[in-house]
Amino acid sequence: MKRIFSILLLALCAQANAEISAYQGTAAFFPDEKSTHNLPEAIPCVTRPAATGQPMLFCTWLTSTRYVDIWDAQRQQNVRITNKVNGMCQRGNCRIQGAEVGQWKDDTPFQLSIWYRIGSSTDGKPVAYRTDATRQVSYVEAGSLLMKFYLDAGVPDNELVSTFDKRYIGGWAAWNQEKGGNASTATNTPAAPQSEWPEVKTAWCNPRMDDDCYINSKKVPIAELGKWLPDISESNADQLGGHCEAILCFDKDDQPMGYLLQ
Repeated sequence: MKRIFSILLLALCAQANAEISAYQGTAAFFPDEKSTHNLPEAIPCVTRPAATGQPMLFCTWLTSTRYVDIWDAQRQQNVRITNKVNGMCQRGNCRIQGAEVGQWKDDTPFQLSIWYRIGSSTDGKPVAYRTDATRQVSYVEAGSLLMKFYLDAGVPDNELVSTFDKRYIGGWAAWNQEKGGNASTATNTPAAPQSEWPEVKTAWCNPRMDDDCYINSKKVPIAELGKWLPDISESNADQLGGHCEAILCFDKDDQPMGYLLQ
């Protein structure tokens, strides 16, 4: 029984940490990137280690790379480019081979999705704005615009949080908490805002039985855990100093903080 539970837990964690990587296929359908059409107005940027281990600013809405054919009016032919470009921010300016693609305060290498420029949010965090955008947004609103983009594209629920996690400082849990305090930036999301969840003092799920969970000592179906707790990835729980047991996650003080997506 213990071995069966271990296998089940590993499967649940793998599903919770799944990230969509295909631009077009069975899971989701994204714009072709031949223009700004249907791309989000702004997306959040994050700093994380690159393949070399060096910290790097990432301003991309998906990890994978694809080639895009864009019409070059001067050459009168299509030019094939990758949908992401690498460059360097130095002394406030971000450039790719001498061409300026935005401003950022830190000296750092970056990776940027095409049709975007690097800038700052109204609260001083890194945000990439679509090249035709005319307004500045807060970091949490950039996160909301990206989440809406994912929902419109049809990213599956079991991949939504993990896909978002790598593109927002603090991940989905931080965004969900921050937008709970800023109703003007809220969008339709898989879970209710933080302010709408009731107080949860205790939570427990029986690892040896299906659909045997208890919130505040009352039995609650697994399908209804989202009415009590936010869904969260195991990696986010780790980042916030917490841990996960079975399908529930707890903070450093062992208070319930969320449940793993299934």
